[in-house]
Amino acid sequence: MLAWTGCGDPGVTVSGDAFDFVGPMIKNAKISVLEDPSRSTTSDTSGHFVLDDIPVGSELTLVLDHPDYMPIQTATHTIDEGGLDRITFQAVMPVIYMLLADMIAVTPDPERCQLVTTVTRVGKSLYDEGAHGEAGATVMIDPPLPAEHGPIYFNASVRPDRALTETSEDGGVLYVNVPPGEYTWTAHKSGVTFTQLAIRCRAGLLVNASPPRGLQVL
Repeated sequence: MLAWTGCGDPGVTVSGDAFDFVGPMIKNAKISVLEDPSRSTTSDTSGHFVLDDIPVGSELTLVLDHPDYMPIQTATHTIDEGGLDRITFQAVMPVIYMLLADMIAVTPDPERCQLVTTVTRVGKSLYDEGAHGEAGATVMIDPPLPAEHGPIYFNASVRPDRALTETSEDGGVLYVNVPPGEYTWTAHKSGVTFTQLAIRCRAGLLVNASPPRGLQVL
């Protein structure tokens, strides 16, 4: 990973938007870089944010802090010369967080993290209306975890359902109470190729790699 200090070359721009899981865009959220917390910005009235001078070749994980939402971060991305746009947060208020936990009979462990992503079909994202998932895919995580951690897929009504064995048209999938560490997500479906995801799991954090920076169909 490229060092975040001492770089003489000008950096590139990273931008995106903060979405509420069930409601409006999130304004006045602090967006910071996990790998260099001194680099931060604030989402505007439309939920949009911009970070400049991000070093090319660096690994970047964004973190959203807001008093009304659970602490949440993105997947980890390697920054190329084109920068990165449309990196999104899909944040949840504590009451929604606990409601989702109750649906699958899980008590979130504050010493572990919760991991969520969306397996997304070509050309779809949070910026588009309607369901955007690639149905019929299975998801794996490496290093592997015991089955009680997941994967747990979301049904077409956007609810986690332990009975499902593959993605629905929603595309959502989660792992619960994951030990801190670094993980790689992969998705599998016959005849389809997906991006991979690098995830940094930290105690007490919700990590949501939301579209179009989740497990995207190539």
